[in-house]
Amino acid sequence: MQAGRLFEIVFLLMERSPRTTGDLASRLEVSGRTVRRDVEALSAAGVPVYMTRGKGGGVHLMEGYVLDKSLVTDREKDDILAALSALRATGAADSPATRERLGRLFQRKGADWLDIDLSFWGAPPEYKNIFDMARRAILERRPLRFRYRDAAERTSERVVEPVKLLFKERSWYIRAWCRMREDWRTFKLFRIVWDSMELLPETFVPRELPAQMQEGYTTASAEPLVLLFSPQTPQDIGRIREEFEPSAIEQLEDGRLRVRLSCDITERMMFYLLSFGDRLEVAEPVRLRAWLQSQAEAIARTYETRTP
Repeated sequence: MQAGRLFEIVFLLMERSPRTTGDLASRLEVSGRTVRRDVEALSAAGVPVYMTRGKGGGVHLMEGYVLDKSLVTDREKDDILAALSALRATGAADSPATRERLGRLFQRKGADWLDIDLSFWGAPPEYKNIFDMARRAILERRPLRFRYRDAAERTSERVVEPVKLLFKERSWYIRAWCRMREDWRTFKLFRIVWDSMELLPETFVPRELPAQMQEGYTTASAEPLVLLFSPQTPQDIGRIREEFEPSAIEQLEDGRLRVRLSCDITERMMFYLLSFGDRLEVAEPVRLRAWLQSQAEAIARTYETRTP
């Protein structure tokens, strides 16, 4: 947060200098003491900014100053602008304005080369609003209330204390302390009833996220899988290489592709593997192989015994 505030101070001073401490504090929504500390930090970093007292005093920036390349390189400037462009995908309402301001501060327009859309086809506008509300809840330390549908389509009302947004396996999740369960939970955004999310006025003291939840999913129950693919078309090969890490894929002499990975064998994972049809044979583990075989037999019986 401080880094963004420091950029904002420099930008405001480049627009007009001097500015009073009170003016900067009001614009940045911080205290005057925080502004003075930020000015000291900028000065220590080599930015020619200083403070004066009396009439006409305030916070000054040397006339004609341009952000020193020694502080942020041209490549880093472009990366910052690109990152802010990507942030638009999460519904962060202030990212376009921030990008425009930093572009003027860096004296770089920044090519609009990156466009990310994390919503699914046909998603209503409310879907993107969830991102902004979740972001505000995390940064402002305010609880969220919403209705949530689990995998069995059961709906329950939750009040949670969110601490992190997670993007994993093509889906967004909220890591939060659930007051109903009195434990940590990971909520899939797609399962939140969009028009039910509410940002509560109270605040909370964030709890420490358990170590096993700091990075990705817990791997305590992960099992090794060995998958044998028999691709029949270039599209089959493309899908395999797109959906698995290159280092996990091995080309066999008989033309098949062997994939080794480690993951939690959830119901979702099993049905995902089933989607490969006869292109896939599970070599390990045995229980997963048996489950896929039973599902294939059940599907065959359905088509043998029923007519449309």
